[in-house]
Amino acid sequence: MPVTVVTPRVGAVMTQSVITVGPEVPVAEVAELLHRHHVTGLPVVNDYLEVVGVVSESDLIGKRGRTAGEIMSAPARTIGEDAALTEAGAVLLEERIRRLPVVHNDRLVGLISRTDLVTFFARHQWVCGRCGSAERGLEPPAACPNCGAGQAGFRLEDAAPGM
Repeated sequence: MPVTVVTPRVGAVMTQSVITVGPEVPVAEVAELLHRHHVTGLPVVNDYLEVVGVVSESDLIGKRGRTAGEIMSAPARTIGEDAALTEAGAVLLEERIRRLPVVHNDRLVGLISRTDLVTFFARHQWVCGRCGSAERGLEPPAACPNCGAGQAGFRLEDAAPGM
């Protein structure tokens, strides 16, 4: 019976408790939220939890305005909760951004950041079912570098930190 490799999805790794602001929130309050929560950006949402933009440290530093809506970057780049982690990683790198609001039916359900991907990488490993060799990554290797077993032979396991 063939083994199906389950690729981790954004919804399994994303941060679910997301600090958001509305477009009418004063810039001073946005700055205070970023400072207090030690984050570098926040999704800007409307009354229906639809993401209308993202306001980041760069927006605060480089733009003038009185409200989040006036300085936010829009439209916001979002990603679906069923997207593969590799897709999220590619978007974050290609677009040189630090976070992606995660949506379901156009409504905010979470946030995936570079930090979330690094945490996944640090805490998980792909283990070859044939020889037990372990590899780190957002998806299993195409083949085991040790015994040559195919990608379908890998399983995702928790990993000891730094191992």
